[in-house]
Amino acid sequence: MTWDMNNAATLLSTAGGLLTALGGWELVKWLLNRKTEQRKRDAEADNLELETLRRQYDWLQEKYEALNKKVDAMYQSMHELEHANIELARQKSELELALKEAQHNVCLVPDDRCFKREPKRDLCRLRKLLRGEYEKDHPDVIWPDDGPGGGEEKRKEEQQQ
Repeated sequence: MTWDMNNAATLLSTAGGLLTALGGWELVKWLLNRKTEQRKRDAEADNLELETLRRQYDWLQEKYEALNKKVDAMYQSMHELEHANIELARQKSELELALKEAQHNVCLVPDDRCFKREPKRDLCRLRKLLRGEYEKDHPDVIWPDDGPGGGEEKRKEEQQQ
């Protein structure tokens, strides 16, 4: 078979008809734009991956902020407890000091010799009771035989004697 122009034209017309029947223009566009289309598909895939990463980052950021608030609240609570602990330690020290002073100044002398004490101190509970000073500091302690004025009646009786 010899190739002449008629055969070539027939072949081209047959290929063109076949190409047209199969959606020829789309095939030509696909052949010309396949690299561009591949870049578009890659960009869409990258965008989906980035969107997933953005959502995950936002979620982690929310978790971080929530934990940060929780830690701040814990530190606040810890500092309040530390201040309360310091205040309780200060109060305890004051009470221990007052106890030591009270133990140092306790009157161990029998009652009949208490007023002859040298040096005379006003720390004796018996003397304070007789003067009515003990009831000022301790109003809940009222002896039944003292009456409404506390130790006033006893003081008057002692002064008269």
